[in-house]
Parts: sequence; structure tokens; C-alpha cells
Amino acid sequence: MSGPLAIAAVTAVLKDMLNNGFINHDLSTVGSFSVTALPPDRITTGTQEPNQLNLFLYQVTPNQGWRNVGLPSRDSGSERLTNPPLALDLHYLMTAYGSEDFNAEILFGYAMQILHETPIVTRKDIRTALGSPAPVGSGILPSPFGNLSALDLADQVEQIKITPHYLATEELSKLWTAMQARYRQSMAYQVSVVLIQSTKPTKTALPVVSRGKEDRGVEALADARSTFPSLENIHIGPDGDAKIDPLPRSYPSAELGLQLILQGQNLDGDTVQVNFTHTRFAQPDHPQYLPPINIAVTDPADHTATQIKVKLPGPAQWRTGLYTVSVAVTKDAKIYNSNELPLVIAPKIKTIAPSNPIVRVGGDVSITMTCDPEVIKEQSVTLLLADREIPANPRTGDTNTLVFVVKAAPEVTDAPIRLRVDGTDSMPFERRFDANGNPRPLAFADNQKVTIT
Repeated sequence: MSGPLAIAAVTAVLKDMLNNGFINHDLSTVGSFSVTALPPDRITTGTQEPNQLNLFLYQVTPNQGWRNVGLPSRDSGSERLTNPPLALDLHYLMTAYGSEDFNAEILFGYAMQILHETPIVTRKDIRTALGSPAPVGSGILPSPFGNLSALDLADQVEQIKITPHYLATEELSKLWTAMQARYRQSMAYQVSVVLIQSTKPTKTALPVVSRGKEDRGVEALADARSTFPSLENIHIGPDGDAKIDPLPRSYPSAELGLQLILQGQNLDGDTVQVNFTHTRFAQPDHPQYLPPINIAVTDPADHTATQIKVKLPGPAQWRTGLYTVSVAVTKDAKIYNSNELPLVIAPKIKTIAPSNPIVRVGGDVSITMTCDPEVIKEQSVTLLLADREIPANPRTGDTNTLVFVVKAAPEVTDAPIRLRVDGTDSMPFERRFDANGNPRPLAFADNQKVTIT
């Protein structure tokens, strides 16, 4: 690959190529001439205009074929993995000047013929043009760049290619207007590709000495399904009930004390562990950090390749809200993690005081209830009664005892009451089953109704 002097080196090679071509063609008819690489506004024009061919680098663009090579260049720890090349296309404007009639046209024609017959610059031509005395030196560069050499251009992977680029009249007009110089006949060329690359040290992986157990290589199975554990559904059934009893769509939540039935593929292994992570309080730096709950499924009857049964443990470890559920399966001393599925843990109302009927005092009613699990101080808590939403009284810490004051309480009879914590509602119904254990239609639970008189 080339170094930072590559752009100047390309210009020097093109300039040398044109100058040698003019000498070889013996352009004595135009008298003395020169080949330069100056901005057009610095060239003398008018009565003192010389015989001159000028090559001006007016634009640099990324090379589309090389721009993503070597990426990503750094890992998650900002360690350098590769030295991606800076791949550039150089755009030149070739302009001819003449002191007499036809001199500019003669220089221009010969220059276009030279570049037309040299579509690829050979490595030999580059070394000859950049050899001693070097037209592009590193003496002007500060340390540590002072030891760079432009000759690296001859050793880069890609060879230098020259392609004519025919600009429209409008493009030429804008270009010359931007340069604020007098217009002369011009031709644009694209020179590609220049690869500038650093030589800084990078991380290199060790060679592979063993490909799997007994060096058997990759194990391929003729099956479109993944061999990794994957979760597809989470069903909820009452404790001790073997039947799958999914919650209705209007209540996509689970209560503590119920049994989860996880369905998927490749869920069996030497050990099986179900992991629950609270999405709101999962960061260790959070003042109310909740560590993940990991439940080992040890009974072989509770886990198969397509199903895992796990009972949610006691309320002390849980908080209301959204959790992610995943499975970690160990096979042959290797741990395989499944995808994650969402699971909402709903609050469960345990007691309501005072008991029915509740008598209004001055039109207001104070209701105290206990719930599982505890409510964190930062969580939003409201009571849903009839068509009203009542916020809980302020709390000093985590608690499972909540107080609500219903202002101008309405008269209601057997009105279902719900507890809402962080947008998750309790489920005010009871799950009923027939004699054969089949689920029956849901009904509101009597112990979660209130009567206010």
C-alpha cells in the first residue's frame, strides 16, 4: 500500500510522463514549453502567456470498490484490528496555454494522445519517475513522517489507471468560475485508485490448531431449523395443573405462584436454567437495581426438547413490570443461550380494607390494600375503580401496603377493583376449571370487588 505522499506522487508521475512524451515527439515547432502542476489562477495569461501544459488536481473522491475494505477497524474495546486503506480517485484538469497561434492546440493534442496510449501506469514507470533525484520528497514533513517514501506507490496492490472524463459545458463553466481564472481548452481525467494505508500494529488472531472435538471440523445437519435453543411461546397454567392454559389476549400478564410453560426447540441439555431480567431496573448502577432471577430446572420431567415447566418463586425476589425470559442450556460443558421473550409480571391484590360494604365519610373513602410483589418507591401506582383512576398516597420506601383516598367516592355495588403499577394491571378474575381440568370462561373474583354506600 501507499503512504501519505501517494497523491503528490501520482501528480509527479503524470507530469513526468507528459514531459517525456513531448520530448520524444520533438515538439520543436512550438519552441520552448513546460509541463506544470499549478492552480490555473497562478498561471500567467495574456500577452506574456507561455507555451505550457498544466495538470491541476481539482477533486478527490472515495473509490467505491475499496472504501469498505478492512472494516470494522476496531473492536469493542477500541483496539485496532486492521489498517483499512484510504482508497481515493483523483480528478485532474489538463489545460494547454500557448504564446502563438495553434501552440496550445498542438500541446493539447499530443498530451491527450499520450494519456490515451497509456491507460495504465506501469510500476516501472512509477519507479523511474520517482527515482533519484526524487521529485516528491519527505524532507518537508515533520517527524515521524520524515522517513516516508513516495516510491510506495509502485508497490500498492492496484495499478494506477487513467480514464478520460468528458465534462459538459455547464460543468466546465462552474469549474472555471470557481477557480477565478481565464478559461483555456481543458480535458478532465480520473486517475484510480490510490491506496493510502497506515502501518500501525494491529491485533492478529492465532492460527487454528483444532476444529472442534477430535478436529472433526464443523458439524452440519440437513435441517433448516437451528440447533441452538430457541423460545417460541410462553403459556401460563395454575400451580400443579398439567394442562396448558394460555392467558387471554386482553390479559398478557402473569401472577406470582403460577406455573410457566416455555415452548420452543432444542431446550433439553445436561442442565437447564431459566433467566428473568427486569427491563427497568436491570442496570447495576441503578439505585433500585434488581439482579436477574435464575431458576434451575432440575426435575427431568419438567424439561424436554420442546417444553420447560417452571414455577415462579416467592414474591420477595420479584417486582411488578416487564421482564425478559431466556433459557441457558448446557451441553457437553458448553453453555448455549436462547433468544429472549417478554413476560409481564402483574401485581396481585391480597387484601382490601375495610371490608364490604365501605361507608363513605363526608363523601370520601380511604381504601388500604396489600399486594404481591412489593412496589418500588419509584414506580407509579394507581387504583382503578369503576371509571376512575386514583393515585396512591406517597410512600417512603418499598412496600406491599398501599393507601388510596377516593374523593367524592361514587356509590357502587360489587364493582371490580384493579391495581395498576407502572402501567401493568392486576387481574381481577378467577381462573375456573371443570371436573376434567379444562378451563372454563373467566369470571370476576369476589374478593376483588368493592361495594361503596
